[in-house]
Amino acid sequence: MKDNKDIKAMIFDIQKFCLHDGPGIRTTVFFKGCNARCKWCHNPESISKNKQLSFDSAKCVLCGECEKICPQHVHEIEDRKHHVYFNKCISCGKCIDVCIPDALKMIGREMTVSEIIHEVEKDKKFYEESGGGVTLSGGECTLQFEFVEKLLKAD
Repeated sequence: MKDNKDIKAMIFDIQKFCLHDGPGIRTTVFFKGCNARCKWCHNPESISKNKQLSFDSAKCVLCGECEKICPQHVHEIEDRKHHVYFNKCISCGKCIDVCIPDALKMIGREMTVSEIIHEVEKDKKFYEESGGGVTLSGGECTLQFEFVEKLLKAD
């Protein structure tokens, strides 16, 4: 197995102060990747195991900067509407860098065991006071079993 420093998992979010994912105050680590594809999925952004572009049309000001910079022509502004062709996206992030109103974001980032431990330890005092802890969620975290095993055994 790889060393803790080398092994990475695709994570789409780490939520703090969760009250519904187990006893006490918890930090929930959301993994990307799920092969169940349930129609009622609570976290559809976790289904794909890869990074993916997200677009919030309510934030878009139709400036067209993303359209200009995207090498794959994922964005098209036409008739005062922003069309996003997600199937063309290669997750380069160039459009996100120029999106001033933050209408675009990337869902998913690779994280090491150490990075996640560093993040969840920030809330250690809440866990101790409330009887809480960390919840691994997703997606399906066991699809990244080697990583989960290292994470659960980490000091």
